[in-house]
Amino acid sequence: MNRTRIRGAFLIFVLAGAMFASGCGSPNVEGTYHDPENAVTLELKSGKASLNFAMIHMNAAYTVDGDKLTLRPLEGDASQTMVFTINKDGSLSGPAGSMIPRLVKAK
Repeated sequence: MNRTRIRGAFLIFVLAGAMFASGCGSPNVEGTYHDPENAVTLELKSGKASLNFAMIHMNAAYTVDGDKLTLRPLEGDASQTMVFTINKDGSLSGPAGSMIPRLVKAK
């Protein structure tokens, strides 16, 4: 009888841990981001991205790996891939060496 309770408690503990761990995965980045001057906008939805920066428009696919958000162009030059950093506050830092400033999520 006591072993049955221990097994049940262990099963509940394992399932609760698995649910907690699944919630701690990649951050939810979907939404619209912009810089303070609204010169740059980035829309992320369902694995697709739309980046507008001055006269440049790029449609891309995006992936998240840890604190990295990678945009890969859907058309054209694949060397235009961009890697943003997801900051702890949810903002995005532009690719190193680029002119893209820090982007914040629109509310």
